[in-house]
Amino acid sequence: MTNDESVLSKKFRARKTPYITRSIFLNELDDYINEGWEEVSTSKFKAKIQKQKPAGIKFEDDIWCMFYNLGFRILNYDENLVIQWGDKPEDKHQLDVVAVGEEAIFVVECKATENIKAASFKKDINDICLYKDGIMKALRQIYGNDKKVKFIFATRNYTFTEGCEDEKRLADNKIFQFTDNTYDYINSLIKSYKSTVIYQFYGLMFQHERINNDKIRIPALMGTMGGHNYYMLSIEPAKLLKIGFVLHRTKVNTQITMPTYQRLLIPARLKGIGEFIDKGGYFPNTVIINFDNSNKKNRIQFDLAPGGSDNTKTKLGYLTIPNAYCIAYIIDGQHRVYGYANSKYKDTNTIPVVAFDGLPSDEQLKIFMDINEHQKAVSPSLRLDLNEDLNWDSPYLNSRLKALRSSIIKQLGRDNSSVLARKIAIGEDTAKLQLKPFDTALSKSSLLPKATTKEFTDHTDVCLYNTNCVEHNKAMLEAQKRIVNLIKECYAYVYYQMIDEHKYEYEAFIECNRGTYAFVSLIASLNEYLIHSGILSQKSSTKEQVDSMTPYFNILINYLCNMPIDERTQIQLIKGQGADTLWLRMYQNAIHKQIPEYNPDGLEAWLETQDKDLQEAGKECGRQIEKIVKDSILRKLVELYGDMWGSKVKKIMGKCLQRMDDNEDIDNQDWTDFMTLQDYKEIIENNWSIQKDDDESFVTFEAEFAIQVSDSFRTKTDKLKWINDLISFSKAWTTTKGRPLSLTEVNEMRSILQNLAPTEDL
Repeated sequence: MTNDESVLSKKFRARKTPYITRSIFLNELDDYINEGWEEVSTSKFKAKIQKQKPAGIKFEDDIWCMFYNLGFRILNYDENLVIQWGDKPEDKHQLDVVAVGEEAIFVVECKATENIKAASFKKDINDICLYKDGIMKALRQIYGNDKKVKFIFATRNYTFTEGCEDEKRLADNKIFQFTDNTYDYINSLIKSYKSTVIYQFYGLMFQHERINNDKIRIPALMGTMGGHNYYMLSIEPAKLLKIGFVLHRTKVNTQITMPTYQRLLIPARLKGIGEFIDKGGYFPNTVIINFDNSNKKNRIQFDLAPGGSDNTKTKLGYLTIPNAYCIAYIIDGQHRVYGYANSKYKDTNTIPVVAFDGLPSDEQLKIFMDINEHQKAVSPSLRLDLNEDLNWDSPYLNSRLKALRSSIIKQLGRDNSSVLARKIAIGEDTAKLQLKPFDTALSKSSLLPKATTKEFTDHTDVCLYNTNCVEHNKAMLEAQKRIVNLIKECYAYVYYQMIDEHKYEYEAFIECNRGTYAFVSLIASLNEYLIHSGILSQKSSTKEQVDSMTPYFNILINYLCNMPIDERTQIQLIKGQGADTLWLRMYQNAIHKQIPEYNPDGLEAWLETQDKDLQEAGKECGRQIEKIVKDSILRKLVELYGDMWGSKVKKIMGKCLQRMDDNEDIDNQDWTDFMTLQDYKEIIENNWSIQKDDDESFVTFEAEFAIQVSDSFRTKTDKLKWINDLISFSKAWTTTKGRPLSLTEVNEMRSILQNLAPTEDL
C-alpha cells in the first residue's frame, strides 16, 4: 500500500492507458513483434513497444483508476498485495484493489473477460466469505477500528440472469455486486460531480447503513399537503450531503430498487454555485426531499414540542433523523445541496428543507415533473424513459402501451445476460444506442397491439400481448418478459454468428442506431409471418420463436456480410426520415429474394419505388400534366375574360411575382412560369361552372377538368381529387430529394394524362 502522491500519480498514468509498454534493444524487436507486440518508436539502440493489456489486468487497472478519481489517496501499489487473514501460514490472499478513504476501506475482487459471456462465481464468492472477516480485522488494525470495510465483487462482460444464485449470495453476505452498469454510472458521476462525487458514492455503497449512532435532532414544523405529512426544517448541508441521495435516471445496478428520475449534475453550474456561496450568496428557496421509510431501523420520528398549540393544523416539534447513508432522496435542489460540498460554509450554514416521509415513488416523480415543467426542459430521451413510471397504471390503453415500450427497452439495456447490456442510452446515460429507435420500432411493429384510449384496434392476432387479460398489470409484465426475451435472443443469435469474423458488419448494420429500427421491426415481421403461416402461435416459447427465425437470420447475415457495393453505399449514405424504411425494406427484401413466401406488407409497394425506370416515367408524366393544365387554363382564361384575364388572378400573380423575386435565375421567364399546381387548382375552383356569354361551344372548367380517379364521382371535391393527388405526387419532380412514386400512383397519373390529352393528340 502507498499514500505517496508522486508514486500514486505515476501509477495512475500507467494504469489508465490500455497498453503495456516496454523499452527493448533493437536486436530483440523482431522476437517481440512475433509475440504480438507493436512498435511505437525507435532510437539508435532501443525501441519502445506496446500491446493491449489482457482483459483481467485492464479491468483491475480501470477499477484502481476509478478509486483514484474518486479521491482515494491510499491505494495498493501493485497487483502483489497479499494479506494474512488467518492463523495458519497458508491463510493468505492476494487482493486486486484496496482503497482506503476517510470513512471506509474498499476491497475489490475483479473478474473480467474479453467478450460477453455467462459464468457462475459460486466458488469465488464462497472464497471471499472465507477470508472476509480476517481481512477486515487486519485492515482495521492498520487503519483504525472506526473504518467501515466494504467488499466489492466487480465483473466486466459477465452476464447475470436476474435473481440468480450469485446475486443472492452476494446480497446475503453484504458483498456489493459491481457490474458494468455500476462502473459506467460511477464514472459518469465522477465527470459530473467532480470532487463532490464521494457523497453519492458512499450512499450507493452503504445504502441504509448507519454512518454512526448519533442521531440528528432538529426543530421542525409538521403539516399536511396532498394527503401526505411533510416537515419544514433547516439543516446543515454537510449533514444532508451524507444522508442524502440523488436517484439519477441511469442504469445504476440492482442495489437501488427505487424508481429513478433525476438528471446528472452540470459541472459548470455546480462550480458556479459553490463560488456564489463562498462569496456570501445564498438560496432562500427550499430543497425538497423524501425520507425513505422502507427500513424500520432508519425511520424518522417527530415529537411534539411541549406547550404547542392545538388550534392550528401546523404542529411544532422536533424531528429525529437516523444518521444513515442514502435515506433522504433529493427530489429538487441537488445543485444547491452539492454546491455546498466544497464550500467553507457547508458545516455552518443551514438550508431550508421541505421533507416528505415515505412518499410513494410515483408521487416523487410527479413532484419532479411538475417542478421542472416550467424550468429546463426534460430531454426527449428522459421523457421516453420516464414513460414507464408515469403511465404504467394509466386508465388509458395507449398510455399504458407507452409505459410498456419504455420498460421493454430499459430491461434490454440493463439485463446483464443480454448482448445489449449497457449499450442503450437510458435517461441521462450516454451509450452506443439511443432509446428512440427502439421505441419507434416497437410502436410501429406488431409485437404489441395498436390501441386507442379504450380499445385495441390492430395486431391482436399476432402480438405478444394477451389482449384478453383483464388484469392489465399481469398482461403488461408477461408481455414485457416475452418481448424482451425474444429481442434479446435474436440479437444474441446474430451477435454470436457474426462477432468473430464479421464484427464490422454486425456493428455497422445491426448494433447501431439506424440498424436498431430495421432489426427490431424485422423480428416483428418474421413473428407475424410465421404466425400467419401456422409455424408459430401467439403462445410459442422464445426458443420456438428463435429456432423458427434462424433460417431467415442466416439469409440476412449472408446478405450483410456480402452486400453489393452500390447497396452498401446507398444504405450508409441515406439520411433523414427515409433511412428507417430503406434499411428495413432492404433487410426484408434480402430474405424475400430467397424465400418469396415471406412478403411483408408494404414491401412490394416499396420495391416499386426503387424501380428507376418507373420513377422517371412518373416524373415525366407529372411534368406533362402540369404543362397541359397550365396551357389549357391560360387559354380558357383568355377566352373568358379577354385582355382583362390578369385582373381575375391578381392574388396568384402577386404570389408568382414574389417567387420571381426570390429566384436569382429568371432570365427570359414570365410570371406564369412560377405558377404551381395549387395555383391551378385555385383557378379551376374559382371558375368551375362559369359559362362564356353567347358562346355555346365554350367548354367550361368543370367539363374539361373533372377527372374520375376514384369510385365516387358526384361532388366537386370528387371531381377535383385528381389535382389534390397530383399536388402530393409532385414532390417527386419538383424537389431535389424527390418523393418515391408507387406503381399505383404512376398509373393514376397516366390515366389523368390520357383524360387531359388523349394519346392521338400528344
